[in-house]
Amino acid sequence: MKEYKMQVKKYFYKTADFFNKDKKARYISETLGNRNSYMNEVFYKLYKKEIESLKTTGNTALLYIAGACEHHSASRDCIQVLKGAMPVKSQLGYIASKTAKRMGNISYLSINANACASSLYALKEAKELLNQGFDDVLIYGEEWVEEVELMLFKQLNIDLVCSDGFFILQLTNNCNNPIATIENVNWIWNNDKSPFEVTKEGYINSMLPFKDKQIDLIKMHGSGTAQNDKAELEAINELFENIARIEYKSQIGHSQGVSTGVELCKLLEEQKDKSVLVNASGLGNFYGSCYVRL
Repeated sequence: MKEYKMQVKKYFYKTADFFNKDKKARYISETLGNRNSYMNEVFYKLYKKEIESLKTTGNTALLYIAGACEHHSASRDCIQVLKGAMPVKSQLGYIASKTAKRMGNISYLSINANACASSLYALKEAKELLNQGFDDVLIYGEEWVEEVELMLFKQLNIDLVCSDGFFILQLTNNCNNPIATIENVNWIWNNDKSPFEVTKEGYINSMLPFKDKQIDLIKMHGSGTAQNDKAELEAINELFENIARIEYKSQIGHSQGVSTGVELCKLLEEQKDKSVLVNASGLGNFYGSCYVRL
């Protein structure tokens, strides 16, 4: 694998802090009085100060992640929906473009929605953009729990706790005092199984390029489902034996497409002076791993 590095210049994140046991869902408590509003509007009003503190240059790329954003938004305009209309505010392109306008000085915008591993794919895309000459890349991710989402996992017999999540990562190649360095992102599509089936082989293929690296800790994807966790643990044990590992979803739930970004931010806050391998997987047989020096 070709060696490359990018630096974490700044980050901000929020994890779910309110657990609804009946629905098996975790929510960011600050949003509970505004769940009938548009997700993007609610998060912007709550975290406007932090969002606007991120300085852009006019040569800044924005990677926007929001999972299945339509079902977060269209239901807000009930009268329009009953008439058979799809409000423009519910369209992912509109929301991403509005986010870029708010950030200001954005010269490239990309929308990323690759399910649970979206954030890790965005890291791969970020490095490609930095190699093309952008000054910095902002990865902006937001997700909150909807009833239709809970219903989907119930119908699929996928036993996990869905959660809200919000994060922004600012990445660059030219930072005097970086918070962390991300070295390489491996991203694969393992096409031998059903899109709903996670395998040991997929994780092994994702982590294999890092086998000879000095690794102190593995941040597991750790979805909380028996099949996924078993496959990931078997792959880790085969490649790295009894290495230390950590997972966050048992604490904060699974925030779908933004989960890796939220958990990376949490890792940056909680762990110091370590080399960490970060894993992710997602529906559609996608797997990813990246090497982070804290």
